[in-house]
Amino acid sequence: MKSKNKVLTLGLCAGLFLLPSCSDFDEVNTDPTKTTIDNVQPEWALNESIEIAQMDPGGAERMFVYNWGSAARLIGEMSFLNVGRYNDDYMASYYYPDITKSIRTAALAIQIVDEGEGGNASWNAHQQEFYPNVRAFARIWRAYLVSEFTETLGPYAIESFQGYNPEFNSEEEVYNYVFTELSEAVAAINTSVVADAVEAACDHAYGFDAVKWKKYGISLWMRLAMRLTNVDPAKAQTQFEAAVAAGEGITTQDDMFSVPESTGWNDFSGVYTRTFDDQTLSSTMANLLNNLGGVSVTSQRSDLAQYVKDKNYLGQYYPNHYVEYTDNPTKQYWLDGLPENLDPRALEIFCLPGDIAADNYVDKYADRGPADFALLDPSNTEVDLVNIDATCCWNGYPAGCRSSWSPTISYNELLSDGYGPGSTLPILGNDYCAGTNERVFFGPWETYFLLAEASLYGWNTGTTAQNAYEEGVRSSFEYFGVSQYVDTYLNSEEYNRVGTSVKFTHTTEPTATQMTYVDGYTGQEGTVTYHYPDASKILYSGHRLNDQLTKIITQKYIANTPYVALEMWNDHRRLGLPFFDTPANEREMAGSDMQNTWMPTNYANGQTIGAYPQRMRYPTTLQNADPTGYEQAIQLLGGADNIMTPLWWAKH
Repeated sequence: MKSKNKVLTLGLCAGLFLLPSCSDFDEVNTDPTKTTIDNVQPEWALNESIEIAQMDPGGAERMFVYNWGSAARLIGEMSFLNVGRYNDDYMASYYYPDITKSIRTAALAIQIVDEGEGGNASWNAHQQEFYPNVRAFARIWRAYLVSEFTETLGPYAIESFQGYNPEFNSEEEVYNYVFTELSEAVAAINTSVVADAVEAACDHAYGFDAVKWKKYGISLWMRLAMRLTNVDPAKAQTQFEAAVAAGEGITTQDDMFSVPESTGWNDFSGVYTRTFDDQTLSSTMANLLNNLGGVSVTSQRSDLAQYVKDKNYLGQYYPNHYVEYTDNPTKQYWLDGLPENLDPRALEIFCLPGDIAADNYVDKYADRGPADFALLDPSNTEVDLVNIDATCCWNGYPAGCRSSWSPTISYNELLSDGYGPGSTLPILGNDYCAGTNERVFFGPWETYFLLAEASLYGWNTGTTAQNAYEEGVRSSFEYFGVSQYVDTYLNSEEYNRVGTSVKFTHTTEPTATQMTYVDGYTGQEGTVTYHYPDASKILYSGHRLNDQLTKIITQKYIANTPYVALEMWNDHRRLGLPFFDTPANEREMAGSDMQNTWMPTNYANGQTIGAYPQRMRYPTTLQNADPTGYEQAIQLLGGADNIMTPLWWAKH
């Protein structure tokens, strides 16, 4: 996949913080009301803000893996936020330092320029031009951070970090504030000002390239305008069209807002580098990628031919070892190999169990390979009922499953904690686990998919929905290094396992079809009528499996994997897209915020937001430090401070 190789700038910028003036920065950053900031440079503060937002491995694991990744169905086995589980310590570490300190330090960069502009004699002629740009960049970055806060938690205090406890603002007020910040900051950028080498080293994303920062501001503006399509479509359109009119957003790989990751334990360590996290393929993702695009696995990897099954083969049927209570159409089947066709990005993102020939293979479990995993006899767990070799098999972890709530799963070593699932299911590949990649905050594909969605609504975008959609897919394929398949892919009318195809003009809904399977217990072959999800019962209000909006969001979801997890979750909360199968458990989820909204047989009645997490709780550190502010935030939230209260802009 494409890498911009910015790693060398890390050392350069880190070196700047060893200079004597950096001790002043640290003091200012601790309490800006008690020291002068005349000798602190704004680019240092903005750099620090971006660095903190990267999250060290502790914060990243607790946010990306356990929460955003879980809620977005990007990661299967953690079963944390996607079943309404909550840990206050995890939330507290995200609240501070990861998000609030990042916002505070971005605000400091703005404050430094505001207070020094026109009156700081130490600024040379170049700085007099450069620092107003840094202020604009910091306003754009702060707008992103504020949006991250409110999309994760809810109401936010706009006037934070002014030296007093501010009042919280409603989510609507927060978005209005962010739109103003972005519109003013984008307009204020002087694209003719070029940072010198020392200054550029303090921006790990863009090297303070003004043209690129302006593009990021415009694309971010589009993203946040699109957030309001359900709650205020008129404002969504107005703000989106204003962003389009402001100039070009991020449309090339070189424009991408991404920050290099590193190994070890620091704020730049890769967000998926904790070796004890399996980070497996989810059942949701497995179904989306299976057969999507009609590109054969053998054309991608001829050496995998021995594992490939017919595209109409479901797998081995194990009803006594997989949970029934879910609307996942492939539930209770184990695919004992690879599907005939697989989205070409699938094997770039995930590595298969035991696939040692793969470039992205991760040897996490040398002591337990994928062979000889057992399905235990429920009547006598000392007896192996069936033995399975999971080498190069394509299966996802069933959404939400936990053995404590699903006795069936405790008999299944393919999924149970003591044995799998890192040895038996595909996991995030070495590109993400090694800490040598770049964390993507905004990729060019997202701009195109936003333009596609807006065009579908009839908004003024300067393009068509189909053209923007196809450009988004091409951009994603370029990033993952699989562009040789894109033309075939874009013309495919093959349905994935949840009934969505790629070709934009192919909107025929899927119908039930005959597929083959094997009874896993007896070995007997058979046929079964395969039913795609019932469109009348899905969360998406369009009640279609293969309309053009479903295609756009499905492709956006895959393209944003795995770094833009929050946005993947945002789209599902906003639209109910792409299709997320309901959690598969057998008991009420005791100790979970979903225990009152999810029951085992609910899936049969159709999807509701009660089966999907909506937000994260405020930490008790806020409640203890500012009880008045906390109560105000909850009042503005409009519901209980739990995971199931939907945000203002989400589906209700």
